[in-house]
Amino acid sequence: VTDFEIAKLVKSNDKPGTNVTGSSDMAPINSLLELIVKIYPNAKNVGVMYSSSEINSERQVQIFKEEAKKYNLSVREATVSNVNDIQQAAQSLVGKVDLIYTPTDNTIASAVPALIKITEKAKLPVFAGEGGEVKGGATAAIAIDYYELGKIAGTMAAEILEGKAKPETMPIQYQKNFKTVFNEASVKNLGLTIPADVKHELVK
Repeated sequence: VTDFEIAKLVKSNDKPGTNVTGSSDMAPINSLLELIVKIYPNAKNVGVMYSSSEINSERQVQIFKEEAKKYNLSVREATVSNVNDIQQAAQSLVGKVDLIYTPTDNTIASAVPALIKITEKAKLPVFAGEGGEVKGGATAAIAIDYYELGKIAGTMAAEILEGKAKPETMPIQYQKNFKTVFNEASVKNLGLTIPADVKHELVK
C-alpha cells in the first residue's frame, strides 16, 4: 500500500486510529525528479503512465505533478485500464514528451516489456517507481525495495505482538535508504552518460 489514508485503511498516516498499520511503498518522487533534471536538463515534457483504477498510483501522480512544477516540467498523462492498453498509451506519448515516468503501479509493473517495446524503438527513457521495472527494461529508478519494506513491517508486527506498541497509535513507516539503479541496455540504447556524482548500480 502506498498511502494508507487515501486507501481509507487508517484515519491518518501519522496516527492510524484503527487496528491497521504497516510500511508504505511510497517512492521518493522528489529525488527521482532531481535525477531526471540532472540527466536531462533540457527536458520540458514528461509523460506519466499509470492505471486509472489504482488509487495508490493516482496519489503518486498527484504528488509528481505538484513537484514537477518546481522544475518547470509539463506533465502529460496517459492512463490505462488494463495491460492491453499499455502499448497504445505509450505510443500516444511518442513525439510529445522527452521521457516517461511510471509510479509503483501493479498494471504497468506486470507488463513492462510491452511498454519497453515502444519506448526502446522511440529512444524514450522510462523512469520507474520501483527497481523491478528497471530489471524489466526501464531506464532508471530510485528504487523501492520490497524486501526492506517487509523487514520494516516485520519489526512493527513484533513490537505489536510483544505489547510494546498498538497499531492505532503506530505511524505508517517508510523506507529511508534508496538505491539508484539503471538498466545497462537502456543506458546503451539511449547513449546516456550518467553523471559522475550519481551513485548508482547497473542491472542487466
